[in-house]
Amino acid sequence: MVADVMIIVERVFTQSRETLFDAWTIPEQMSQWRGSPGTHVEDARADLQLGGRQYHVKVLDDDPTNRVITESIFTEFFRPDVFVEQQLISGDPEIDPTTPMEQRVEFISTGRGGTLVRIIQGPYEASIADWHSRGWERELNRLDEYLAHTETSTQKAR
Repeated sequence: MVADVMIIVERVFTQSRETLFDAWTIPEQMSQWRGSPGTHVEDARADLQLGGRQYHVKVLDDDPTNRVITESIFTEFFRPDVFVEQQLISGDPEIDPTTPMEQRVEFISTGRGGTLVRIIQGPYEASIADWHSRGWERELNRLDEYLAHTETSTQKAR
């Protein structure tokens, strides 16, 4: 099969572009929410600039030997608007670890105090594209929960 499908996933959040951009790129924040339920990020590192590298390892909670490693280089980096990464993903049996993928994440003000997050990633083979877009939906649910918890903790500290 040929990997020729780009997936697009969008979600509106109530937080600012800056807050969302940081949650996506700062390793300490990213490691709190990335991965589908049942996984966690064991290691996350990033050099947050154009040409910088980002690295993270997602580990299956029930089987720590099941690890998906993403190694990226930022080809665009404009905080708080957008970043684009060229990625190599290994450990996912459905993704060829030698074929580069691209991930573009945009943070767009909605004009109503919210931020639209748009993820464009691929190419995927058509047979797995839908499964991976549903995986992004689950990860965005975790991001929403992480941000709500962070806001509650911040309000209690005041």
